Amino acid sequence: MTDEDPLKPTGIDAGSETTSDRDQYLRTEEIPETAPAADLDWRTRIAETIPSSRRTLTYLVAITIAVLWIVPFIGLFMASFRPLSEIIGGWWHVEGMSFTLENYYQAWDYSTAPMGRALRNTFIVTIPAVLVVMLLGVMAAYPFARFEFPLKTTLFFLILLVMAAPPELVAMGNYNALHEFGLFDTYMGLILIHIGWGLGWVILFLRNYLLGIPEELEEAARIDGASRYQIFRTIILPLSTPALVSVAVIQFTWVWNAFFFPLVFMRSPELYLAPQVLPLMTGRVQVEWGMIAAGSIMTMAVPVILFLLLERYYKRGMVAAVAD
Repeated sequence: MTDEDPLKPTGIDAGSETTSDRDQYLRTEEIPETAPAADLDWRTRIAETIPSSRRTLTYLVAITIAVLWIVPFIGLFMASFRPLSEIIGGWWHVEGMSFTLENYYQAWDYSTAPMGRALRNTFIVTIPAVLVVMLLGVMAAYPFARFEFPLKTTLFFLILLVMAAPPELVAMGNYNALHEFGLFDTYMGLILIHIGWGLGWVILFLRNYLLGIPEELEEAARIDGASRYQIFRTIILPLSTPALVSVAVIQFTWVWNAFFFPLVFMRSPELYLAPQVLPLMTGRVQVEWGMIAAGSIMTMAVPVILFLLLERYYKRGMVAAVAD
């Protein structure tokens, strides 16, 4: 009885395998997908870098949409720094282009509708409408995410119903209510309209986010003797920071750019907001396109700057709320 190596293939002499046999084996063996790039031949590496036709089509569509969105803003930005004589000839003509800030000066101190005053009024309305919606929204979303109470499903359905209603549908009722309480053509009246209109989507958004926070954290805090208020203040609110930032950015952008509500509920020129002022910058003799462009840039710059400052938290809140 001879000792044989159990690991040695039967019927094949281990020393008989030649270099050509091994090369043939490597050529015919399928290379795994997880193989390092160094182990792939040059043809495979080139094939991997060429996108598929479906991916190429996706890229082309995305680039086309991006260009359609960006080009008008580029034209608006360039027009805001050019005199009217050059804008009429086409903002895309850069030969002999002159740079001026006169359009911004005129828009800021325009006689009938100064943009400086309009921006101040817009801040007065937007900041309370955002802060109050954030506070009330998270306080209302927490019970929907954690508690069971009568008519919970019905109330949540009503919130979704309010979200689906267009602003024009409730304009007449809000108009009469503001007149009845003496809040028509006031900052407070417009702030209340934005708060009521924004609460629905904020509650839905924050509820979805809070459902993703583990309940074990609250149970551990209750075991340590923490009250519901303490749990809400020390655990829920800090963990909800990304979602609250997302709410702040979206609500701020919505209120800041809103045109319909100010148009209906604000009638005094000294109370006009920025979206109301832009259509009034027409000039006495001809349309001052450069001044309108400058006013538009000043109006849109504020929410853009806010988004850039809070972009990191905004993305985290949106991803978590949608995923949950």
